[in-house]
Amino acid sequence: MNRKWSWNGAKGIAVTVASVIFPLDEELELLHGQYTPQIQEALTRLGSKMPFAQAVEEIWFGEKIHIEESVLRQTTYRHGQAAEAIERAKVERLETKMTPASARPKQILVSADGAFIHLTNGEWREVKTMVVGEFARVWNGKKGEIEVKTGDISYFSRSYRIREFERYALAELHRRGVDNAEQVVTVNDGSEWIQSFADYHLPQAVRILDFRHALDYVVAAGQAVYSENSDAFRRWYQPLPHQLKHKPPRCTIAELCLLTTKAESDDQLAIIDHARRYLQRRAEMIDYPHFQNQGYPIGSGSVESSHKGVVHSRMKQAGMRWAESHVDPMLTLRNWVCNGRWSEGWSQVASYYWQQQRQEFQELGRRQRPTSPPITFADVTVRETPVVKEDLPVVAPQENPPAYKPAADHPWRRDIWPTREAWRWN
Repeated sequence: MNRKWSWNGAKGIAVTVASVIFPLDEELELLHGQYTPQIQEALTRLGSKMPFAQAVEEIWFGEKIHIEESVLRQTTYRHGQAAEAIERAKVERLETKMTPASARPKQILVSADGAFIHLTNGEWREVKTMVVGEFARVWNGKKGEIEVKTGDISYFSRSYRIREFERYALAELHRRGVDNAEQVVTVNDGSEWIQSFADYHLPQAVRILDFRHALDYVVAAGQAVYSENSDAFRRWYQPLPHQLKHKPPRCTIAELCLLTTKAESDDQLAIIDHARRYLQRRAEMIDYPHFQNQGYPIGSGSVESSHKGVVHSRMKQAGMRWAESHVDPMLTLRNWVCNGRWSEGWSQVASYYWQQQRQEFQELGRRQRPTSPPITFADVTVRETPVVKEDLPVVAPQENPPAYKPAADHPWRRDIWPTREAWRWN
């Protein structure tokens, strides 16, 4: 959209007098700014993958274009905001009209977890990440055993509050066809917001408490009675990981009940009792022998590793601080990169940009449109003015007017008066 401006001398300001959209600009999918869409895509992609100063160097070595770091930063944030708006619009369309998912996976794993990043105001903000992948049994030749591996992993990361996070995770779950899966398994720690997320999206899923997370409660109970590095603790703890993994949950819970007899203080007893109650309430979620027999994963390593790959590698490097308004746009771009869907996402940026331009153009036209209807001839009352006749002086024409002769110093006489041809061309 191109705007024409006019200077208003009375008010001392420039005012908009016309706005137009060039059809060729929209047809070529040109974006805001002085650089081509290809260069802006390169700027945005590099800005979402590495610190802005490094991205400036890569643009110089790759394209031989010198770009200020501030320009690259603004370009990345601007397109990140467009990307976030595009992803939110997908969810809002699904809420209006839910279309059938095309993907039909056999076994789906869904996990969620949180990591913290530093804001410019000094606060720490939790970034929630949902991981969706397909799992299957594979043979590990080195170990000589069957393992459960998760592949084709995709991510959804935002710093939204839990209810907003639950809502906008719908698009990725729908794209992966979670509702069409033959088996859905969710492996997480015991955080309340994660269980609420599972209640909202995955009521049919098999819930599994992360094995390492459950084992941490066993370790905490043992260390409350024995010293951490003592031989007594090592002897007590050594058989428990195998027991928790291969025997029914009641065996490990019974071991914690026996440990209470060795507590020497109320604090030790409280720690042991807390661990016992925590695992006992989640007995169905720590039945690891059954889960392994079914071929289900029992660890949430896929979502824990996502913190490093999606969030930390770009947004939690040394000295980094983020403005609150920039966090989610950057996370959206990070999801496009890490999900391998950059081309698909970027292809929608130009359409979104021109849609916004058309809306702005229409809104500007409505503001400039006169509020009162135009005046027509029907609105005008014609009044007849009476003609007043007055006596006007009568001037008699001269019978023989004197002939006109140019003066002696007239330009014609000096040959400098413009000719008819001179008037035509000048």
